[in-house]
Amino acid sequence: MRNIPTDLLRAFVTVIDLKGYTRAGERLGRSQPAISLQIKRLQDLIGAPLFEKDSGGTLLTENGQLVANYARRILSLNDELVVKLSRRQLGGRLKIGLPNDYADHFLPLLLADRRARNDGAGFDVVCDLSANLFAAFREGGFDLIVAMSEGSAAEGAWMSWRQPLSWVGLPDEAVDEDGVLRLVAYPEGCLYRRAMLAALQRDGRAYDIVYTSPSLAGLEAALTTGFGVTAFSRDILPPKLVGLAHPTAGMPVLTDLVAGIYLRPGKTSAHVESLAARIADLFAASAHDMVA
Repeated sequence: MRNIPTDLLRAFVTVIDLKGYTRAGERLGRSQPAISLQIKRLQDLIGAPLFEKDSGGTLLTENGQLVANYARRILSLNDELVVKLSRRQLGGRLKIGLPNDYADHFLPLLLADRRARNDGAGFDVVCDLSANLFAAFREGGFDLIVAMSEGSAAEGAWMSWRQPLSWVGLPDEAVDEDGVLRLVAYPEGCLYRRAMLAALQRDGRAYDIVYTSPSLAGLEAALTTGFGVTAFSRDILPPKLVGLAHPTAGMPVLTDLVAGIYLRPGKTSAHVESLAARIADLFAASAHDMVA
């Protein structure tokens, strides 16, 4: 009976989810050649190719689809076991920090996943601007945060990805008679706000911030009534705002941000890493749904 190492299965599933060896290596902390060797070793153990030769390594063979289904089940059981074994070492509830719109998108999924796993592990959540989350994280206030930065990920990111922005609202209704664009925004310090204002200033577009709120619900209320427009992460638009997403014709191009997952240095556990992996998987699935 052959034994298939879980690290090979995890590399295989990650390549599938992220659609590439390089991105899989970035997720798993390995080089692209190392990931390629893992996939080759897995194919040798299986005794059959997992990807179609002419697909550039993205289209699964029939055997590849079968292996992928079993791999996800095996990895799920593996991670569940590791989490349950580590519960005695958790030392209390985890504290995680999320930007408002990330919490709105991911928190219901994380809670459903926790109930499904039934591992008894709990966590507390704080929603705030990324700048405030970083400040508290550096002082040891969080076990894990998801936060955004400009240009590149902050030092020590466990994982990071480009986060494209999108104009949201009804631009045709948000322009005054004198041509001034009305904006709604999070308070000063928000990177969405900063990217939005930089784009408008770069294009010499007249604007006026007519509504500011730290609450996502408050921004949604202003946007759904046509009171103004704003910028949000394109891949995780709040459900109420998906229908308001407007083509960017006539609107300045927004610069991408970089989102990252950060784990408390020197204080990580199997449970923290499992939670980080679950958030990463949820984001990859959400981005795929948006593309589809």
